[in-house]
Amino acid sequence: MRLYEELDRILRSGQACLSTDGDGNEYIGKGGVYCSHLSYPASLVLFGGGHVAQALTRIAACCGMSSLVADDRPEVLRKENFPDGTRLVLTDFNEPDDDIWKVDNPYYCIFTHAHTYDSQVLVQCCRHQSSYIGMIGSRRKIEKCFEFARAQGISDEILATVHSPIGLPLNAITPAEIAVSIMAEIIGVYRKDKKLVVLDPAMVRRIAQEKEAAVCRILASGGSSPAREGAIMLVGKSWQAGTVGGGALEELVKHDALAANRRRIVHYDLTEQGRTGMACGGDVTVLITPQALS
Repeated sequence: MRLYEELDRILRSGQACLSTDGDGNEYIGKGGVYCSHLSYPASLVLFGGGHVAQALTRIAACCGMSSLVADDRPEVLRKENFPDGTRLVLTDFNEPDDDIWKVDNPYYCIFTHAHTYDSQVLVQCCRHQSSYIGMIGSRRKIEKCFEFARAQGISDEILATVHSPIGLPLNAITPAEIAVSIMAEIIGVYRKDKKLVVLDPAMVRRIAQEKEAAVCRILASGGSSPAREGAIMLVGKSWQAGTVGGGALEELVKHDALAANRRRIVHYDLTEQGRTGMACGGDVTVLITPQALS
C-alpha cells in the first residue's frame, strides 16, 4: 500500500498522524474523524563512545531503545564496554559513515572527544531529519559550535531545536548521572504526546508490501478496552502479525477481516451484550482494510 510506504518514510525520521474520515479513507496528517499518533521506537545515535555513552547505552537498553555508537577510536569501541545489541561504528567524525544516517527515528547525542569534532557532527546532524539533537558542553563551547554551524549554513531556527547543554538540569556529575539526565530529557521528548503509539517498523513495511492480507487498525477505544488507538494487526488467511488486544476481541476482528471484501469501520461492544461476550466493558472501533482477501 502506497500510504504505508509514505508512512514508513515519515516515521523513519520522526512521528506522524494517520487520519481516517467517516468512510474509512486514510491519509497522513491531522484531521478527520479519527487520528492515530504514531512513531517508531526511539533509536539513539551517539557520537563519541566514552564513559557517558557507555552508561547511556545501558540505560537505553533498559528502556527498550536501540543504540548506535560512532567513534574514531578502535580502543573505545570494544564490545565489552557496551550492552549486547549495541551497533559500533568506527568512523571519521569529519565524514561520518553513511549507515549512521539510516537509523529509524534517530535521537542524536553529540559528545566526541574534541570540540572541533562536535562542531562538525552538529552540522551533519542538523542536515538530517531527526526527533532530537543534544550536545554536551559548556555554554562557551556550545556558542562556538553554533557559530561554526551558522558559518556552514545552519539556520538559527534549526539551532534553537538543539538541546544543549544536553540533558535535564539535575546537577549531575558522574557519567552515570549525566546519562540519567540525558535519558530523562529524551523520554520527555519521546513521550511528550501521551496518545503516541509505537509501531514495529517491520510491521509497517510488511503492510506496504503485502498483497493478500487485511490491515486492522484501532481507530478509537473506550472503557477497559485491551488495546490503544493506533494499534495495528495484519491478518492473512492462515497467519497474523501484530495485535489489537488479544482474546475474544482479536478473534472476532480476525474473523471479520477474513470475511471482508471492502473497507469497513466496525464497532465492537466489549460487554456481555456485545458479540465478543466480554465482561471487561468498553468499546473499540476498528478500521478493516482488505488488500486482496476476496
